[in-house]
Amino acid sequence: MKTKLSALDVVPVFVGEKPIDAIERSAHLAQVCEKLDFERFLIAEHHNLGGTASSSTATIIQYILGKTKDIRVGAGGVMLPNHTPLQVAETYGTLDAIFPGRVDLGIGRAPGTDQITASMITRKNYVDNNEFAQDILLLEYFLGPLEQQETVGAYPGADSDVQLIILGSTAHSAYVAAALGLMYSYAGHINPNGVEEALDIYRQNFKPSQYLDKPYVILGTWLFAADTDEKANLLHTSTQRSFLNMYTGKKSEHGMPKPDENFERNLTSAEKILLTKTQGMILKGSKETIKKQLNELLIKYKPDEIIGVTSMSEFDDITRNYEILKEAMEEIEG
Repeated sequence: MKTKLSALDVVPVFVGEKPIDAIERSAHLAQVCEKLDFERFLIAEHHNLGGTASSSTATIIQYILGKTKDIRVGAGGVMLPNHTPLQVAETYGTLDAIFPGRVDLGIGRAPGTDQITASMITRKNYVDNNEFAQDILLLEYFLGPLEQQETVGAYPGADSDVQLIILGSTAHSAYVAAALGLMYSYAGHINPNGVEEALDIYRQNFKPSQYLDKPYVILGTWLFAADTDEKANLLHTSTQRSFLNMYTGKKSEHGMPKPDENFERNLTSAEKILLTKTQGMILKGSKETIKKQLNELLIKYKPDEIIGVTSMSEFDDITRNYEILKEAMEEIEG
């Protein structure tokens, strides 16, 4: 079976833009991905992250669903510490009622923000996998048959066709996804060092369920593709500067930075070390370079689906970025 392709968007707001500009660009990007026959388009939940507009994830998902026809759209993901299972079931059950059969619900166990912000929005911390798994089961209950819901029911939510995906960047969530027989999406763009361990745990411990009869792995990676390696490196500088701002405590009040030709030469030694340590799994370069990197990734990890994460300031660059990924995959798999 051919490897599917998808996209994860953080809805970046660039210098000089308003949030609506970023949201409309995200919807346009989803339309591009739909034309490229991508499987899904997911929106990440972030809070207190300057230069992004994805804190109210479900609102943006509804907007994008209304702008597309066939591609699956959903959360990549809902950070469950910030929401109750009933609230999530009601919200995504409502989306499924409006756009039946097209709603994805990725679930994460982290708050999706810094500790100070988390203290203002987080309802609980998952100290062990059992607690997280129990809340997933409760979410499944509220999304399941109405006749099985007793004192409290999800209206809407019950009898919905929302597709659940467990997200993770460590082995913890791999155990949960395997035990519950759900799709597992590993964030290689966040933690590339734990990929092999997490995927091995998921595959070796997977228990068939009503949802899946065998493991299904989605692998997330940064994607910066362009017509030349040099341009891809330039486009990557926006995200690199944004990461440095985040890790050094500088709020991007005026939006995500534009690409900077002088970025590398202006880096301090400490900044270079920080970028090296925090860079996740990445596909970066021209189509030939991407094809080589992608082929190595497919051989090593054997994912069922690749989800590309990108952030670029020009829409034509974003479009070409995903076109190159599609072309590279087609040339690899035929």
